[in-house]
Amino acid sequence: MSDAALTPGIGTLRRMAVAAEPPVDWRLPLRRAASRLAAPFATTLAGARLRAFARRVAWRRRALGTLEPEELGARLAGLRGALTLDRPLAPPVVNVLALLAELSRHTVGLDPFPAQIRGAGVLLSGGLAEMETGSGKTLTAALAAITAVHAGETVHLVTANDYLAERDADWLGPLYQAAGVSVGLIAHKVPPERRATAYACDVVYASNKEIAFDYLRARIALGTDSGPVRLAVEPVHAARPRAARLSMRGLPFAIIDEADSVLVDECRTPLIISANASPEPAWAHAALRLGDQLAEGRDYEVSEAERTVRLTPAGQVHLARLGDELGGIWHNAVRREEAARLALQARRFFRRDEHYLVRDARIELVDEYTGRVAPDRALGDGLHQVIEAKEGVPVTGRRYTKGRITYQRFFRRYRRLAGMTGTAREVAGEIAAVYGLPVIAVRPHYRSRRRRLPSRICSDEVSKWRRVAARARRMVRKGRPVLIATRTVRASEALSAVLDGLGIDHVVLNAAQDDAEARTIAEAGQPGRVTVATNMAGRGVDIRLAPGVARSGGLHVILTERHEASRIDRQVQGRCGRQGDPGSHEAILSWEDPLVTVFGGWRARWGIGGIDTFARAQRRAERLHARARLDLLRHDRRREEMLNFTGSVE
Repeated sequence: MSDAALTPGIGTLRRMAVAAEPPVDWRLPLRRAASRLAAPFATTLAGARLRAFARRVAWRRRALGTLEPEELGARLAGLRGALTLDRPLAPPVVNVLALLAELSRHTVGLDPFPAQIRGAGVLLSGGLAEMETGSGKTLTAALAAITAVHAGETVHLVTANDYLAERDADWLGPLYQAAGVSVGLIAHKVPPERRATAYACDVVYASNKEIAFDYLRARIALGTDSGPVRLAVEPVHAARPRAARLSMRGLPFAIIDEADSVLVDECRTPLIISANASPEPAWAHAALRLGDQLAEGRDYEVSEAERTVRLTPAGQVHLARLGDELGGIWHNAVRREEAARLALQARRFFRRDEHYLVRDARIELVDEYTGRVAPDRALGDGLHQVIEAKEGVPVTGRRYTKGRITYQRFFRRYRRLAGMTGTAREVAGEIAAVYGLPVIAVRPHYRSRRRRLPSRICSDEVSKWRRVAARARRMVRKGRPVLIATRTVRASEALSAVLDGLGIDHVVLNAAQDDAEARTIAEAGQPGRVTVATNMAGRGVDIRLAPGVARSGGLHVILTERHEASRIDRQVQGRCGRQGDPGSHEAILSWEDPLVTVFGGWRARWGIGGIDTFARAQRRAERLHARARLDLLRHDRRREEMLNFTGSVE
């Protein structure tokens, strides 16, 4: 492919240079309430239209069943450019999907279910399809992407991690090739010089982190003086025009897999490209000493629910005396008070083997929603350096920001947006308010045989682990595989020690062993297999039951904590009973679990209210997190207005 073909045109430059975003409906509580009330009616109406659409595709397929793949591909090529996404369920789309369904059967051996055709219809209509685990979302996204390409779109297929992006691009490669659609891959291992070629393809598979950082790097490269006309004429007079340095070709149509994780969970932390300043270990250790000399209640107050520390007037006076003793920069009230707050946060809210790991004399953060290590991520404002001082590892330099954007703002800049996930109805109002995406539930092809067993609440953590181990041993004796979901690395290792003590063979998958994640999860359906995993480990990887396991009752899932988002609980529960398989799940909790100790209020302190107390605590946590995400979006928009005034990027 020539360099000229890879150089963005003026339309692409306009989309890259101008941050055009749709308006946000800030009345989030009202949107949530309206979404809950309207959901049954919207789902019924959309379901009827989508079922009729799937029937038309099935009827059209009957006339294509005798055709060979070459003829199917030729007919598909003839329809390229003959349809539009302004009418996503119209007859031309029906014809394309019918041809694609037959091509899929021939090339990759996958015969799309009606549910997958309906899911593709939701994506092409610009919605978020809620499809159960095991419903075949990977093929659903490919069908929608190829159809969109035939309507003249370029499609970014965004996944939760590099493994899934590479797996899906390779797995469905024969289908894309037969359909005459080029496929590119953007992963961490793809060097910068090869990314422009990948972005020039019809369909681009990429993890959310890689594609968002590529966009942010492009915005930094363009700089503030980046009008599309100026950039388009720059090659006339510049030896190396900025447009030639861009690998991305704008933000066309994005289809996001595991959309709730990307569009909601990831949105509490902005994406930042930064550079390191010189290390200041003396500052970090002095900050810790300041914080350690303050007393809770007298000098500062803590909000566990909001994870904040507030200095009292007495604390400010105490810090002033300490600053006078230290001298130098500590005479400055703003610097010493901010340093003390960071030290108190590092001590109080950031725990080893839960929020971060210490590996190779480095602090590596653990994503609280995915349970995976984020090795390239660092906490800002000096907090990372204070944690390094706390753990006794070399203190790195504080980072200064070169570019910054939130996932919310990034994905709102796509010209078209759609998504799919197994769990979205709990945040349907927020997704509609922020992204303009309606959540449409797609009924699965197979009726669910998943059984929910009663939850149990133990008095303390020790008795909880014993009961979990006893339940696992009972299921193993029946020949059933068991998946035990823990929230943190620390919890997984504590449970592993109990299982070892009882002689129960098991495999542990947590953020400390994430290299073998996909293989470990995929093998979790073997008879008598016990797998201990952080809640989100292996998301996107199916657990297939070994022969004979279904007759024994299928996979049994044990939740050992309620998460701060009920969607995560549903994701874990959805591991069992996939595609009509039998399966069961239960929750074994304790009154010492962080969810109820932080958000449970007086009921939790007295240990009353049963499982309803956990549900109340969960709803409170969800409200606080939703408010925090909306506050971050408001702050980001105000920040951009200020930066635009000063001429800075993002």
